[in-house]
Amino acid sequence: MAWKGFKEAIVFKKVQEDKNVSSFFIKMKDGSTLPSFIPGQYIAIKVKMPNGSYSKIRQYTLSKNYNEDFYRVSIKREPEGNVSKMLCDNVNEGDVIEITAPIGKFVLKDSDRPLILIGGGIGITPMLTMAYDAAPKGRKIHLIYSIPNSDCHSFKEEIESFRKYDNVKITTIYTRPFEKDEAEKRFDLKGRINKEWMMENLPVDGDFYFCGPEQFMRAIYHNLIDMGVDKEQINYELFGPGQDITK
Repeated sequence: MAWKGFKEAIVFKKVQEDKNVSSFFIKMKDGSTLPSFIPGQYIAIKVKMPNGSYSKIRQYTLSKNYNEDFYRVSIKREPEGNVSKMLCDNVNEGDVIEITAPIGKFVLKDSDRPLILIGGGIGITPMLTMAYDAAPKGRKIHLIYSIPNSDCHSFKEEIESFRKYDNVKITTIYTRPFEKDEAEKRFDLKGRINKEWMMENLPVDGDFYFCGPEQFMRAIYHNLIDMGVDKEQINYELFGPGQDITK
């Protein structure tokens, strides 16, 4: 059963996913069971500062399938993000943070239609929990991950593990690959996702979920509209307030 407000939790494991992204594995300080969540939801986090005050509250999407013993959040260190910098630079294994129960309306809906999950950068995090939920059920899934290059390639082995499911197709896109990336064939597609590629490779009768930088999401949204995808099948989550990708 979910609780209200913040409770103390402990970071028991921290993993560097790429040069900018850190994953935090969190369990309750009192040892209690964590409430379940719907794939796509997030938790709010705040940290007590040395002077006794608290950091600003920030929301981070849960990035691994539900386990009653721990949550995982994966945070990108943003140069202008004071909270993300503090968490990535200063919060380590054994430290206490405060978290809420999972919340959020950007969640995976029940459907038999093909599922298309498109993550740009750190926007891959809700796509992971959705893929974890849907893949074992046999639903046809297209999991698409767009990043600049190998320096920004989080969850590489984890995403590759979904290939064990015959119903999952993975496409990794590098928009600005290094020479070594091209030489070692570390990606499936070079450049940005365009409408032509989407029309040729994605089912217009599917359910689309996507998250990432604003311009990335705006392009995806308008491509889907131009393709004739029903708005009821288009689902997305914005990082910042006041954004409108429909214009």
